[in-house]
Amino acid sequence: MLGARIAALRRDAGWSQAELGKRLQVSASAVGMYEQGRREPSGDTLVALSRIFGVTTDYLLTGNPIALPDQKAVTRIMRSSLESAQSALSTRRDQPFSRNELAALFAAMLTDA
Repeated sequence: MLGARIAALRRDAGWSQAELGKRLQVSASAVGMYEQGRREPSGDTLVALSRIFGVTTDYLLTGNPIALPDQKAVTRIMRSSLESAQSALSTRRDQPFSRNELAALFAAMLTDA
């Protein structure tokens, strides 16, 4: 149940309903109603909850954690993508991106996702 997950995450963080309400910009009463299942949080509030607690919206709604990719696998994929992009850009007539510029571009793409 969504309300029970919100309550458990809040308690694990050591916050009162009022503290969570401030972070969500809603009243402590609204948080209490979410936790009791008497009111459903909006989509925007669900997204805010996922960011605050570092969980997915899927986890909040279903209780099923999504398996996150292995960090080493992500690093391998990013390194391979970086090398492929660098190779493709090296054949351009104008100045290709440097490896550092490509790395910065990929990092920016990942943080905006």
